[in-house]
Amino acid sequence: MDFLLPLFGRFHPLFVHLPIGILFFAVLLIFLSKKKKNNFSQVIPIAFLTGTVFAFLSAISGFFQYQHEGYTWETVRIHLILGWCTVALSAWLYFSFRSKPDVTKIRKIQSGGLLLILILTGHFGGNITHGDDYLFEVLPSGLQTFLGIEIEQSKPLELPTENWEELAFYEGAIQPILNHNCISCHNPKNMKGELDLTSSEGLLGGGEGGKIVNQGNAENSKLFSRLILPKEDEEHMPPKEKRQPRKAEIELIKAWIENGGSMDQTLGDSKVSTSLISQFFAKEKIPFYPKTTLQGISSDTLSKLREKGFFIENIALDNPLLRVSCINFPAFEDKDWELLNSVSEHIAYLDLSDSKASASILDSLGSSSNITVLKVNGLEITGENLFSLKNCQNLKLLYLNSTDVTMESLSLLDGHPTLEKVYVFKTPASSQEKKNFSFELETGDYLLPKLATDTIVY
Repeated sequence: MDFLLPLFGRFHPLFVHLPIGILFFAVLLIFLSKKKKNNFSQVIPIAFLTGTVFAFLSAISGFFQYQHEGYTWETVRIHLILGWCTVALSAWLYFSFRSKPDVTKIRKIQSGGLLLILILTGHFGGNITHGDDYLFEVLPSGLQTFLGIEIEQSKPLELPTENWEELAFYEGAIQPILNHNCISCHNPKNMKGELDLTSSEGLLGGGEGGKIVNQGNAENSKLFSRLILPKEDEEHMPPKEKRQPRKAEIELIKAWIENGGSMDQTLGDSKVSTSLISQFFAKEKIPFYPKTTLQGISSDTLSKLREKGFFIENIALDNPLLRVSCINFPAFEDKDWELLNSVSEHIAYLDLSDSKASASILDSLGSSSNITVLKVNGLEITGENLFSLKNCQNLKLLYLNSTDVTMESLSLLDGHPTLEKVYVFKTPASSQEKKNFSFELETGDYLLPKLATDTIVY
């Protein structure tokens, strides 16, 4: 009959939810009770009695689960103590209300204390099953810092692009994957299933169900086979509510096991394909707008330009580069460019569309070396001045819609070192045969295929 106590311990997850709801209901009745109206004094003792019974069953079953499921005392200590405090306080409130069923201010304070203990008990219980960072891991890092939360967060696997072949397969690739996805539940303080995945010794030693790595055979290794089970399967790991490894990470774990599960083998000596390894290379993030050491423009200068009619703002809070538009300044002419001379180096986004500027304005943009997006839609541009845009060494997007540019004039931009895309909707170029340029050309006039439903008359 030795199985009875471990079996009873496994009923803890079932019992533990009942006192939470029942005792919360009892406390709610206390705060809703009034002397003459809505007096629940006859119901409150029954609620506390029921809650106490299930709290006791939860506490005793939790104790047996701790005894037989491999949890350490350090892991369950606070949760277990608070659980028995919940039992004691709820029982005391039951006998107190039974002897004198009056709802007083002091009893509201006492029941509020019970509610606080109940919440803390549930919180520390959740930490045991889901990890210490379960409640906070979804919060943005900035908010965690603001709240004073210091959680050591492991990063996803990232391999260097150079000399990656010299990295140990396990230490350099597999352990970081386990750290990022598994050790919140499998660490020395919280060894679910008696499994510790924070070290090679713990991994190869396995857990209560035996070894989880069958070196050379991934399909018969629980470390791999449980990762590929459907998320709804009870055996799937990590649990579906936790962060899941990427498909490439699972493939890397499989490759490591198939290669013998060695602790000494390097990535270069393994048979892992370079295409799989390359998915973990650190990718350099190239900003859209150019990096600059320019100082920010004063708010007074920006205010004066706004008074002239420009829409002007920083492209980002921490970036001195500017977005300038004449959407509210349709009378803008070539001579008005002088108004922008003081900030010309800072302009990264410029929209002169549908203003009174001429094609000659393009010759004035050479001083704006940081222009990345330029919109001159609707201006009388035929193309001769396009060559001057080669001085804009950071130009990426150029909008020439509703102008008079042709394919021949666009060839003046061919070979521009940074230009990525040019838009020429409703221009002579849009109706001419496309040419191959160093940039992508968007000519517009796209038509959606007609559907049978388009001709139905209702």
